[in-house]
Amino acid sequence: MAVVFILLCYFQISLALHYSDKFTEELVLKPLVQDQIYAHFQFTTIWDVDARSRDLFQSHLFSRALSEVIVRHNVQELHISLTAGLWKYETWGYPILDSAPGAEVWVWFKEDTKDIDTNWKQLTNSLSGLLCASLNQIDNTNSINPDISFAPTGIVSNKVNSSFVRYSTLPREIVCTENLTPWKKLLPCDSKLGLATLLNAGPIHNTRYHSLSIHLRPICRNAECDLSSIELTQSVDLVYDFTILGTRNWSLRKLFGQGIMNSCPLAESSTIYVEVTNNDTNIFHLSPTPDEYLLSTRGGFSGQFAKYIIKERAMTISASYSDNQMYTVNIPPPLHANQYKIGYGQQKGGLVTKIYNNHWAAIDVVVLQNLPWYIRYIYTH
Repeated sequence: MAVVFILLCYFQISLALHYSDKFTEELVLKPLVQDQIYAHFQFTTIWDVDARSRDLFQSHLFSRALSEVIVRHNVQELHISLTAGLWKYETWGYPILDSAPGAEVWVWFKEDTKDIDTNWKQLTNSLSGLLCASLNQIDNTNSINPDISFAPTGIVSNKVNSSFVRYSTLPREIVCTENLTPWKKLLPCDSKLGLATLLNAGPIHNTRYHSLSIHLRPICRNAECDLSSIELTQSVDLVYDFTILGTRNWSLRKLFGQGIMNSCPLAESSTIYVEVTNNDTNIFHLSPTPDEYLLSTRGGFSGQFAKYIIKERAMTISASYSDNQMYTVNIPPPLHANQYKIGYGQQKGGLVTKIYNNHWAAIDVVVLQNLPWYIRYIYTH
């Protein structure tokens, strides 16, 4: 028995050395106009294993339940989001990660997949059980395979073939704690340590907007891209209203119900970023003092962030305001759209989609709309 135990330990250690993976966690806090604050959690697991391999069960940090799903259904890329509320692009700008209302799923299958529709149906049923969501309602009647939209975000070995992609939404899907609990179980530290301890159901569902998402894709492991890895990104996006909080002085305890008790020991890095771009006149004060300040450029706009490194001790972050002056600048996004219904019934009812271009020049736009069968006329202007 002792010999067998030693052999099993050696086998597990050799597998851990062969399949190396790393995990990082980040939280970004960004003030928005109209007395809102935006919180973006991002948990990233990178697994140095060939994405084309079917031996994806021996990992140290990667979720075994999710790896079984992607192997069984021959998945190349997987993108899922569960969202409650609407993101106000015209006033809040662009989020770090876009998500559609309700449930949204789009998948790229591997090129050797023989029956795409069967795999698609079985995959959504598996994801429905994994996330406790109504994704089993997705079928061929509400699924499409777009040619231009939803291109692969990861590496592609050959020419892109849109017949291997499937996309569907369930706009009326209700996001609740039944989705949050299994989502957290996919994390290496679950919700017991690190930033995930802030994801409590009460504060999360007391927001104007919240979204859970899972994104999986193959990425290059080196500059030559002769080796590939699998990247799993789990994100949570929240928008808090200061009116609901009762004050503009915020802290981690007020936003999430508690501070951070300890860092995740499996995380290679645990960091919190607070945007301080328009705080030149010290309108608000952060406590404690940040570890450092960083400059970030995205979409042509530069922003300054205060960086906090989570250590193995309890901590919280708070911001106090010196007056009621707004310290955010509303910069309309170059492109945004909205949609609403008009009229009533199938005879006089309709859908209106408006696209706004705030850019200085014309922009080529691709619009994807999954229209139900009972819409008889399409008018563009």
